[in-house]
Amino acid sequence: MVSTNKSNEEKTDEWLEKTWDSYSPQIYNLCRVKCGNKEDAMDVFQNVALRFCQNAKKIAYDDSIFPWLTAVFKNCFYDYVRFRQKLYPFSRASNIMGDYMNLSADRSVFFREGNKENDELNRAVGSLSERDRTLINLTFKKGLSTEELSVLYGVSANTIVKRRHSAIKRAKAALLG
Repeated sequence: MVSTNKSNEEKTDEWLEKTWDSYSPQIYNLCRVKCGNKEDAMDVFQNVALRFCQNAKKIAYDDSIFPWLTAVFKNCFYDYVRFRQKLYPFSRASNIMGDYMNLSADRSVFFREGNKENDELNRAVGSLSERDRTLINLTFKKGLSTEELSVLYGVSANTIVKRRHSAIKRAKAALLG
């Protein structure tokens, strides 16, 4: 009985090696195209290989493995993007946050009369829908917490966070584009 288990393990190992050898060049090419440089592509590729090896015993031999590998690649790539996401420097944010502070504009350390970047920020927020604009103003001008906004709107705090994130993303797109 022990020898039967060993032969199954050998079959699994053979299948694992054969499958990875056949699909790894395609996965690596996806990594190179998406990541842009060789080092990051290798990091994502190694993560895909690791997840493939960790889950090999759960995958049936007769299943088409490439769709699963591409889904794993996408997840690893999104993890890489989140990890490498560029941060907005606070020194730049302080210049454009004047109108969106809990303090009055004249008391805010970010306030500057006639600041061009404040005008651009107001234009970006002004381009949002009424619902998004109100949410942004209640959050940044009035200083309401997520919990207070969830009670006010009658939705969960998670929904408020998602709506606010989407609104900020749209305002950022309007500001940059």
